[in-house]
Amino acid sequence: MNFRRFWILPFCILLCGFNFPNEKKFLSQKIENISVFDSKGNVFELFSLIGNKPLIISPVYTKCPSVCGIISNGVQVVVNKLGSLGDDFNIVSFSFDSTDKVEDLAFYENRWKMDGIHWKTISANAAQIKKLMHSIDYQYEYDSVTKEFNHPSILIVLTPSGKISRYIYGINPSKRDLKLAIIEAMAEKSRPGLIKGFYLRCFGYDPITKTYKLDWRFIISTSAGLLMIGLISWIFIKSFIVSKD
Repeated sequence: MNFRRFWILPFCILLCGFNFPNEKKFLSQKIENISVFDSKGNVFELFSLIGNKPLIISPVYTKCPSVCGIISNGVQVVVNKLGSLGDDFNIVSFSFDSTDKVEDLAFYENRWKMDGIHWKTISANAAQIKKLMHSIDYQYEYDSVTKEFNHPSILIVLTPSGKISRYIYGINPSKRDLKLAIIEAMAEKSRPGLIKGFYLRCFGYDPITKTYKLDWRFIISTSAGLLMIGLISWIFIKSFIVSKD
């Protein structure tokens, strides 16, 4: 486990006066399908970006001078490690700043080398932003002194039907956590293959540490079962060979 990532993020969130999303209440809940616009000025419903695969929402704002860049850099790094953007999932960097214009979104998109298709920057008007942020239980506030937003670093993983499947915390998302969350979200639409299904089953989400942990009980019991099957098969084959002789 990355203990540095685990301890620093909660500290920063609490320091800023924010709480973690209420997972018991919001997980499996369908988010608001609001009207949004992108860096090209297109207006459409948020759910039109989901299609038949999970969608990851990264709340940011384009004029942020500090943490948003760190957040997007962390997303970019883990996306490059996964190498399956567009195939297994899509991403939107969602600006919760209602003053952001099309050109602001375009600048941010270009800054982080988004393709504008499978990963794009979008926003909405103030009323629509409020509806979406409330539906994902994402807390933020505007500081009139610094003229900046205070906000946490959280990725929201949605299922193909627009339900919240998992929250991923931290400025450096774990490749393993994000991969497992994507597989878990996709399971709503289709059963994962044998390898992906077994990989997912080997881990369990720990609500305390907010990360996936190896399920040693499952691994040990499965290994013991496979060992027993192998042993019985070996005895059977050996007995069959002896009887032939």
